[in-house]
Amino acid sequence: MFGKPVILIILLVLLLVFYLVIRIGAGKKKDIDQSKNLTRYLFGIRILIIILAIVGLGLWFVL
Repeated sequence: MFGKPVILIILLVLLLVFYLVIRIGAGKKKDIDQSKNLTRYLFGIRILIIILAIVGLGLWFVL
């Protein structure tokens, strides 16, 4: 259906959109800087997205 390069681009765009939606939902930058809970939450989200990207790249190379 899609070629390998297109699948990789779709994967990366979906992860970027996922992060942006969560980041926008977390509130304004000023609120995030003042809240340690939000800062830790967004850090965890970044780690999750990195793990998902690594798994996606691994699957992309194998298939």
